Amino acid sequence: MEKRDKILASVTIVVTLVFILFFGLTAKKDNSRNNYEDSSKISVEKNSEDDSDNGYSKSESMMSSVSSSEVSSSSTDSISYEEKVNKLSYGTVQSAKYNKDTNTLTYTGFEVWSDYSNDDLQHAMDILETIANKQAVHYGMHNPAIDVVLPNGKLIASSNGKDDIEFVE
Repeated sequence: MEKRDKILASVTIVVTLVFILFFGLTAKKDNSRNNYEDSSKISVEKNSEDDSDNGYSKSESMMSSVSSSEVSSSSTDSISYEEKVNKLSYGTVQSAKYNKDTNTLTYTGFEVWSDYSNDDLQHAMDILETIANKQAVHYGMHNPAIDVVLPNGKLIASSNGKDDIEFVE
């Protein structure tokens, strides 16, 4: 009976993740188009304002606005990345935290995972890795390392960002 409950829970998680991934990626794609159009309008308006008699050439003004937007965009993108990963992994893990300084995404799983075998958790790890990597592309993160920990902080799996998630023995 207990094994059947674990299997049912795993299947439920997988179905939920597939549903969330499908609709989350579709919404992100539509949203990113709107954000791009909005940011293009703002950039054009900003550059027009900056070109008034302020002593800077048009190219200097454009370079200045690009570099400042890249800095704020990086910070905003890392926050947006963490938020999106949390939304997509809801129900699969307790939370996800992204550290932009170390380019590491840390998933905090459930205590019950300590009772599961690595084979039982492998599919969940594959899904978490897929969520992390697909969203990283959308938000400009490059090959984030992934750590999966239990609520007590014990590391159970990790990836350096270039290889698949592997369980820690």
